Amino acid sequence: MLTRVISALVALPVVLFLLHQGGWWFGGLLVAAGAVCLYEFMTMTQGGDRVAVVAMTGLGFLVMLAILTGVAAGPAAPGLIAVVPLGVLLFYVFHTGDMATVASRAGLAGTGILWAGGLLGVTGALRSLPQGEGWLYLALVLAWGSDTGGYFAGRFFGKHKLYEKVSPKKTWEGSVGGVIAATALAFGFRAIVGPDVETVHLLIMAPLGAALGQIGDLTESMLKRSVGVKDSGSIMPGHGGLFDRVDALIFVGPTLFIYATVVLKLPVTWLTLVAG
Repeated sequence: MLTRVISALVALPVVLFLLHQGGWWFGGLLVAAGAVCLYEFMTMTQGGDRVAVVAMTGLGFLVMLAILTGVAAGPAAPGLIAVVPLGVLLFYVFHTGDMATVASRAGLAGTGILWAGGLLGVTGALRSLPQGEGWLYLALVLAWGSDTGGYFAGRFFGKHKLYEKVSPKKTWEGSVGGVIAATALAFGFRAIVGPDVETVHLLIMAPLGAALGQIGDLTESMLKRSVGVKDSGSIMPGHGGLFDRVDALIFVGPTLFIYATVVLKLPVTWLTLVAG
């Protein structure tokens, strides 16, 4: 626990500083985090094939960059959608490796590009909304608040298993407690750092985002159990891999982004390669 706390205290100020700076300061942090998450995902799923790990990490990195710069939201979007399956399939048809597993490895690579790269890219795009800093804080509060609240609620009140096959320790009581705690925190933080959204919308977004964050955590647990690993990596002492730390956040972030742009119809100011 001490190692976890020290690691978090070292990393958190840097993350918050770059988040506050915005533009390519934050963009640089995000693409670095995306590269690490993609590398961890591909390492878990590619059966020791280092060439595939590097190639699929690179493709996922390009997808993330296309999202952050708005290319994925413009006229080039259909081409980008085509590039992902084409790139993955062309790579594996000429780099098959073990024929018994090549189809599953190709499928996992495509999933990882959209999961570790695409969802993290959309989460980062929250910073490009009006009051974008506040939107990102909201995503962090919902992800971390749900996780922490769920831990303590489950520890003190947990009796009924939530999804034992995937995550044996999680309980329904912990899950509900996490959603309630995250929602309460969201209202508290709205008054301090924003974003300035009406109460009715926050009442919808907060519990929805918190619940989906828990599903993101369960989804990564499912992946790790399937491939037989405990952590996605070891980059963060006491925490495991970076993908382990953002598994909930990258489900919360896109949920908020969709709500903000589709329901609230907020505009997006995408990053450019010249200035942020």
